[in-house]
Formats: sequence, C-alpha cells, structure tokens
Amino acid sequence: MKFILNTARTIWQGEAIEAGKNLEMYRKAAAVCYINKEDMEKLGIKDGDTVKVISEYGDVVVYAKEANEPMPEGMVFIPMGPWANWVVSPETDSTGMPSYKDVPVEIVKAEGEKVLSMAELMRKKYIERD
Repeated sequence: MKFILNTARTIWQGEAIEAGKNLEMYRKAAAVCYINKEDMEKLGIKDGDTVKVISEYGDVVVYAKEANEPMPEGMVFIPMGPWANWVVSPETDSTGMPSYKDVPVEIVKAEGEKVLSMAELMRKKYIERD
C-alpha cells in the first residue's frame, strides 16, 4: 500500500537516545512505524508485526505500531533516527538537515525479516554495502 511518511522527534525516542543508541530501548522507541487502525487492517497486520517501508531512497524493516493519536488514513509516522534515515532523501539542500516530511512510501508485511539493531543497521549501511 502507498502512504505518505512523516518523521519527527518523540518523547520516547529522545529519552531512549539519551539512555544509549545501542540499547534495545532505542530500537523499541525509534524502529517503529505508527499506522492508523484502518490502514493496519487493510495491510493485514497487527501491533508488533514487522513491516518493510520502501521509498525511492531505500527500504527498512520496522515494527508496526497502532497510532495512539488521530492520524489520517494513508499517512504513517516513524520517529527520527537511523531507521527513518534509510527511507528519507539524503539531500539537505545546504541546510544540513534532510526533509523528513511528505515522503512517498510503500508498506508491505515483512515476512520473516527482522528489525535490525542500530549497530546492525549501521554495519549494513557503511561496511557490508550491497
């Protein structure tokens, strides 16, 4: 299914990043995609399932999480962090900050794929490179 992705900081992501980026607490706070209940039903997923988020810039596997605040159908949210960075444009237009809003993405159920830890994600991006 096609969606529009927005990202921003969250209280939980901020708290977890201060505790340590290599902790499971950080993965649980930032490696998530908030989706409204109706869209989760259309995708055939439930809270805690893994989904693959795909954009023209890359793809990443994250946990699906039912949005706990009103969110329009067709919109999803991933907290800022390394998982969101895989699917947003790397261009910064000389601002030093990529655009984290209105990113077209496709979301599919991630059959048998795991959510990588921050260290595994960085290893895949910078050392193993496909």
